[in-house]
Amino acid sequence: MTTTPPEGSRPGSDADVAAANASARAKVLGWARRSIDLIPTSWLLTGAGAVLLAGTALFGGLEAAAVDPTPEAAVGETFAGSDLEMTVVGVELRDERGMAGVYPDEEEQERLLVVTVDVVNTFPAPRSSVSGKKTSAVVDGIRIDGLEEKAAVSRADDGTSSPVLQPDVPARLLLAWTVGPEDFHDGEEISLTLPDSTHYVGKSVVRGDFWDDVRVGATLTTTIEEVAAP
Repeated sequence: MTTTPPEGSRPGSDADVAAANASARAKVLGWARRSIDLIPTSWLLTGAGAVLLAGTALFGGLEAAAVDPTPEAAVGETFAGSDLEMTVVGVELRDERGMAGVYPDEEEQERLLVVTVDVVNTFPAPRSSVSGKKTSAVVDGIRIDGLEEKAAVSRADDGTSSPVLQPDVPARLLLAWTVGPEDFHDGEEISLTLPDSTHYVGKSVVRGDFWDDVRVGATLTTTIEEVAAP
């Protein structure tokens, strides 16, 4: 008498194949876990970071944002920044003080380097032309490359020092630095920077209007004109 074994116990049955596959998968997973345990964590983090960076770069996620170049102004050209319109008229090397707000030492043969600039305050309220801060958003924020200190600012018509700028009223101002006899020369090319900033309205601790985030709004390159004493 022949007895047929149950379906699940026959050699080569589906149950046997499934059991064998499960055993193989368990062995592979166990080997993988042991292998991962042997890899330093720092390697895993570095590898994961590399994969992330590669994927991000592939889709343009790391592409640097375009940065607009700093505008270049010219003598006689108006630059608008910090609610001011600033037009550099020229740069002079002087022996005499004139209306400039500094006093050179004759014994040290000091001279004056003077930037003449026409300014219009486009803000609807009076503003000072100078700031007590190291980085200024107003007229004394105009700087010359190579000179660390800020200029003394005065009116070209009456010599008023640190004048207040009235709204929409043009003013010709002198920015003056004291320099040594060999610091600058006639015909020498120099570079200036003109300030820009962001206007804020204070509503809590600091009230009123103020200009912050001072930055270079434009650059200007010109040559020095020497003005001899009469």
